[in-house]
Amino acid sequence: MIELLNSAFFSYPKDANRGNQDHFLLPKQMKNGFLLAVADGVGSYSGAKEASELAINVLSSLEENDLRDVAYAMETILSRFESLHTKNSEWIRAATTLSFCYVDADFLHIGHVGDTRVYVKKANKLALLTKDHTQHQELLDDGLFTKQELKKMSGKNSLTAAISKILPLRFQAEQIKLSEIIDDNGLINIYIMSDGAHHYWEKRPRLSINSLSKAPFFASSLLRRIERSEAIDDYTLVAASFKVS
Repeated sequence: MIELLNSAFFSYPKDANRGNQDHFLLPKQMKNGFLLAVADGVGSYSGAKEASELAINVLSSLEENDLRDVAYAMETILSRFESLHTKNSEWIRAATTLSFCYVDADFLHIGHVGDTRVYVKKANKLALLTKDHTQHQELLDDGLFTKQELKKMSGKNSLTAAISKILPLRFQAEQIKLSEIIDDNGLINIYIMSDGAHHYWEKRPRLSINSLSKAPFFASSLLRRIERSEAIDDYTLVAASFKVS
């Protein structure tokens, strides 16, 4: 059995005049587990806000077996993108990133495309469970550059995959046993961030153990860190702590 102990979130636009192109799903209780997600509309194309909203709405309408089958979930979301073009012909290139987690009593199921990220708390730090679909990540995977070398190069935020009618569907699917990510207190701590949020976590990936262990404390600490700087993009976090028994 899995129980939601606490959750927290924030979601703000970089520019209030432009509006927020991120959408999110707070932990939604299913029959046997919980679903949570963050989607970030690709701002270089018209309909970005609508694309991320559609992805979250379709995802939240799926059944548990659909969520365990990440390929089916992603294909179902993509199939609904035709409705965006029907509403507005200028939205034909609308695209969004998406990271979602469905956690039940045995597994954490992850579906991911783009540069939103899923982290879990392991020991006294956060472990990244997703891999960015970006130019920088592909150069790193190919062994052409080191992380240090890439810091000096452009392309960090250039996506190589997103949910869009004009792109081949490419995504990451993971099924992780809860026994691999549960802490000594029987807790599972999950954090999903848009790139506008994890940019500030990546710059200084450390907080107190108390903040890392409690979703509200983590959210408030990261939000203060962002607000002390100039936001680079819309920034969204959904965090949740679960008890397994």
